[in-house]
Amino acid sequence: MDGLADPLVRIPVQKWSEIQDQFLQDWPRSIAGYYALKIQREWLQRGLKHDFHVYCPYGDIRNGMVAIQSKGPVRELIIQCPSDDTTNIEEALRDTKLIDWSKSYTIPAPPIHITRAINAVLKDINMVIRRPGTPHYMFLLTKDTPIFEDIRLPKDVTIELLTEEHIDIVDSTWVNKHKGSDWFFQLLVKAQYGFGLFQDRQLACFVFINEVGFLTHLFTLEKFRKKGYADLLLKYVCNKQIKDNKDVYCFVMEGNDSAINLYYKLGFKKYHCVLWGFIAPESSKL
Repeated sequence: MDGLADPLVRIPVQKWSEIQDQFLQDWPRSIAGYYALKIQREWLQRGLKHDFHVYCPYGDIRNGMVAIQSKGPVRELIIQCPSDDTTNIEEALRDTKLIDWSKSYTIPAPPIHITRAINAVLKDINMVIRRPGTPHYMFLLTKDTPIFEDIRLPKDVTIELLTEEHIDIVDSTWVNKHKGSDWFFQLLVKAQYGFGLFQDRQLACFVFINEVGFLTHLFTLEKFRKKGYADLLLKYVCNKQIKDNKDVYCFVMEGNDSAINLYYKLGFKKYHCVLWGFIAPESSKL
């Protein structure tokens, strides 16, 4: 490699479809990579600006993808590879100057082979695991699934897009709430990726599709529980995604039996395990 060239080569939007084709060969393990590119392209076409940049090790799309994005105060690395051989990704992470390894990063939804690759380079880039990732399992409802025909809303219930007035309650109920996390929900609301079920005009239940295309933060407020509202809202959102020719997927924490049972009930199938990555410089206080 040229000593002046960075091993992570930026890939223009016009070539993202070629990376997606590679991810389709590793389906559904590389689903997060595929839909990250699909969603971000759609946002660009709609004029929605988001700090999201795509790189491939040595410019070869067969080597996988390292996407760098900022979500308010949170820095993320979306690392996906359609092959079990992650040698080139590991080398690129060791040698790149594009990533500031003096900062902390979240690595969302990395399949097990990516987790191994990250662990292999931690010492070389002077990073450590900030906290162990809890196992999450990917659940998938494919886009060729028949739509749900049994959505019958009670007379006083409606399903609508969320607006900025709902962000405070959404953010306050998020298990991953942190300083600046309301920025994330503002982004998704602006993109019209937040859905709420309302009873008598009061927000009762909500769910989002995030910037990587998977369902997140499904939550029913306590006084509205045991009414089947999460079931109704999920069916509505699944229908919307299927009509838009999109698969519906999510990651459910191991042991979250109520969510797991709900997804099984709706016909989702369970696939691979991921361990969310949280890495920080060795010198940082853990």
